[in-house]
Amino acid sequence: MALVINADDFGMNESVNAAICEAFDKKIIDRTTLLVNMPHAKEAMELAKEKGFADRVGLHLNLTSGRPLTDEMAADPVMCNSIGEYTADFARNMKTRFCLPKETAANVSRELAAQFDEYAKLGGTLWHVDSHHHVHTDPSIWKILKKQLKDRPVTSVRLSRNMYRGGNLLMRIYKMILNASIRKFGKKRRDLFGSMPDYESFTSSNPDIIKDNEIEIMVHPVYDKDGNLCDAYGDKMYRLARP
Repeated sequence: MALVINADDFGMNESVNAAICEAFDKKIIDRTTLLVNMPHAKEAMELAKEKGFADRVGLHLNLTSGRPLTDEMAADPVMCNSIGEYTADFARNMKTRFCLPKETAANVSRELAAQFDEYAKLGGTLWHVDSHHHVHTDPSIWKILKKQLKDRPVTSVRLSRNMYRGGNLLMRIYKMILNASIRKFGKKRRDLFGSMPDYESFTSSNPDIIKDNEIEIMVHPVYDKDGNLCDAYGDKMYRLARP
């Protein structure tokens, strides 16, 4: 069994950058993924090089927060507001989660390519790929992204969340099909993915499952009001520690 803990949102802001660096120092996390379109992305990579974990920085593709890298995306009303910032509205609309207008799909393709290029420019070498708010698991985005992954030295792509109980039958079937498609990219085996609460709940009743599976846990390191290192999960925060 291999357990990999990934810190999302590297580059989001100075505070998140500091929290992720501390999590590396304390050996709580194994890698992180970078928001290359955010203002503190360059600072994040400089910190990673300074502290010796630059080879453990992957790419956190972003189509929902901040400002895109490409002008075409900034001007796309499906994805952005009037001042060229992402709204995330497409990810809350079932229609656009499944199918984007032709022009928007072309803009998404350009933006993803620009983010891949920026990741390489900033010095990224790990080539693990995931996404902000899991948008790469939406059918409309995965259809575009998987074409680009063929031309990149990708080592792994994050699975759709499957370390949980319940869910309707159609969703479980979709996740199985999607994850089978995702596993075609990269050479690293991946079996299960979820949050820290998912992992704790899932393994409490199935302790043997950790012996035979490759597991990725996502965390979002932040500081609480008292300066404690925490994992922000939804509207809750948990003290961040390795399981």
